[in-house]
Amino acid sequence: MTLALARRSLCLLPLVGAASAAAQPRLFSGPELKARSLVLPDNPTAPAPTVRAAPGYVTVLEFDASIDPDSLSVEGRQERFALVEATTRTVVLRPALALPEDTPLLLTVDFADGLTPSHATLALVPATGEVDAQVRVIRRPRSVPALESELEAVLARCEAGNLAKLALSGELRGGVTLERLPSADSSSEVKVLEQNIYRTLAHAVVAVELELAPGARPWTPGEAWLRDAAGQVLRRLPVWMDGTRLQPGESRSLAVELERPSAPAEPRWRVELRERDGERHMALAPFTP
Repeated sequence: MTLALARRSLCLLPLVGAASAAAQPRLFSGPELKARSLVLPDNPTAPAPTVRAAPGYVTVLEFDASIDPDSLSVEGRQERFALVEATTRTVVLRPALALPEDTPLLLTVDFADGLTPSHATLALVPATGEVDAQVRVIRRPRSVPALESELEAVLARCEAGNLAKLALSGELRGGVTLERLPSADSSSEVKVLEQNIYRTLAHAVVAVELELAPGARPWTPGEAWLRDAAGQVLRRLPVWMDGTRLQPGESRSLAVELERPSAPAEPRWRVELRERDGERHMALAPFTP
């Protein structure tokens, strides 16, 4: 009797195992979450890179350059997305509904610096087996021909002469005037041999020829103070000299550029040249701006 029951139990084991397996809850495997990078095309007619998104899953777009959050535009934003948030570097998306399979939804956002490409356009498509959980968006590295072309353009601008640059800027439309000013009396070791003022439409340049007395310590220019007729300092201006310092017994040219006032100003201005780390300053002859 015992042997018969044991044999029956062994026969029932496969059935019990099958029933137990059938009673287990089915485990559905969701889409695989992916982290990847994409590169933006530099050709505006090229297809937009795709980003795979699915309902209930968050997709984070991380940009390698600052973006303008207020410029973000997402097609179907109100109808299909539960979450759309943007910062200066990221865009976070979470669809509420499945994305259309026939037509991608376009996401566009402007870069904050305005450089090329000036904006990013991405095509949001429905995810099947994989969801783009994190996407690093990279501005397309400039190709060698594109970099060479840009370099040639920059060099062409740099090779233009100073007069050509002025003409291109519009400064010469009103002409250029030259006024020779008398050299101011000075007991300083630094003598002003010549002083001229050049005027254009909006700027003036005070140009002087300086000479340092033999045996004197080298003189290094610091800055220029622009004073009004009452002696008050109006501005502190940079100076340019055809050398870093003035050696004993030599002469060099020095220039100070300033903006001309748009309205009538004080009748006479004066430029004071200041020595860097020294006290040998020079007041130039007054002039009308």
